[in-house]
Amino acid sequence: MKKLWIILGAAILLIVVTSAFSTKQNDMNYRKFLNQDRTIEGKAGVLMTILGQPEKYEFEFFDKYLTQIFEAAFPPALQLLIMGDEGTVLMDPDNMTATRDWRPLRLVDCFGHDKNEEGELYRDLDVEWIPPREEGSPGHYLWRDEKNGYIDIVEKVSIKINETYYGIMPGNKVPFMHQHKAIIRDVEEMLADNFPGMPVRWALSMYAETIEEAVEELLHEGVDTIVMSDYFHVYSSLEEFNSLFEEVKDAVAERAKVVFTPYPGAYASYRKAFVLMAQDEILHLPKKDKKLVILTRHGFPDIPGEPYPELARVFYKNAKLEIEAALEGTGAHVIYADTDFAGDDMDPDFKRLASYEALDMALEDGYDHVVFILIDFLTENTDTIFAHPHESLEPLHFEWEGEVPYSDFDKPLRIELQHGKTRIISAGSPVGDRYRPHISRGIFDTIATVLRGDEWPELVLEEEEKKEGMF
Repeated sequence: MKKLWIILGAAILLIVVTSAFSTKQNDMNYRKFLNQDRTIEGKAGVLMTILGQPEKYEFEFFDKYLTQIFEAAFPPALQLLIMGDEGTVLMDPDNMTATRDWRPLRLVDCFGHDKNEEGELYRDLDVEWIPPREEGSPGHYLWRDEKNGYIDIVEKVSIKINETYYGIMPGNKVPFMHQHKAIIRDVEEMLADNFPGMPVRWALSMYAETIEEAVEELLHEGVDTIVMSDYFHVYSSLEEFNSLFEEVKDAVAERAKVVFTPYPGAYASYRKAFVLMAQDEILHLPKKDKKLVILTRHGFPDIPGEPYPELARVFYKNAKLEIEAALEGTGAHVIYADTDFAGDDMDPDFKRLASYEALDMALEDGYDHVVFILIDFLTENTDTIFAHPHESLEPLHFEWEGEVPYSDFDKPLRIELQHGKTRIISAGSPVGDRYRPHISRGIFDTIATVLRGDEWPELVLEEEEKKEGMF
């Protein structure tokens, strides 16, 4: 069984295993979004939000993010079983894959500390070994004397993220914030040029205090209508409608009108970044070579009532058509594949094509070039740096050896490998001066659409009934 090198770790597996018992998402806020009053009243201001994955590891972020996913995915009965606090979870940073008790020399908690508040080493305390729940997953230690108020499984996944993700990045830094701030600067400049004097603020969706502060500043400047855009390719109840957007409305507290913009993936200007990435990888190759472009999606859990799959069809269908048109005459074949929630272990009914399955097929069919383009991400993050290569390149048994070779955060994280006759490229995310301007323009367009009172782009496509497959 391939390793689950994904940000949610064991959390994702649990979501899949228990999907039949998942609580149904309330789609009322989604329907309100589609039917909202889009007109500007009085003075307008802009609020932009980003997820906020921290440059340096912070448990506060991952605690809120993972807990939000659990609460959305599981009904109350399962939450009682899964979201428990039995004590302080501890793991050995030198053996994060341990499946049995082996008397570690060091144990760390979800904050990266190896001592408790009294200064006692965790390894010297009366800790209990907790064996793994699934074959191939690691176990952990538990100090039952100290229930710290955090969900055990959230602590466990967070320790892994700190030690095996941040821990092997140059300077222990993840590029999400660096690269998102560059987009924010671009959008702020475009807003200043096109709407001079308009108040603009940005906030982090996983840090409620930043939302409250940004809203208060906009209101202090006399804003009557807040135009709010989230930096996410496609909106969902999990990320926006039932969480972030509700937090924004709570912060505003009816002191101003709020209009939520269309999602960026609905705009051709935004999708142009991925079209350009595909062209850069394919156009220079010999026409006679056999080429496969894998538009690699993150994947989304099966949560009843979740509108994400309905909305994402606009983005995915148009992006594929636009990339195919841009590559016309090259002989390149373009497909979609998912890193998560796909494959034999998570998709027993074979409804999805996993990215590692696509690579397997390409190697068997003798492709000369295979190019992965990470279609769901604006910037590089723990998913693109760790989940994608470990999952998608699993047929090659890919592992980062030592520190991740990614020192220039102003360029995509590009991976190039050779397997027999096949050259394999992971093109990374659309960052840097060549690709970022298109991402920024797409986000600006979401805001300008509302400010100008323009017609909205198509947000929903009817689902086509056809069998999923590679060809």
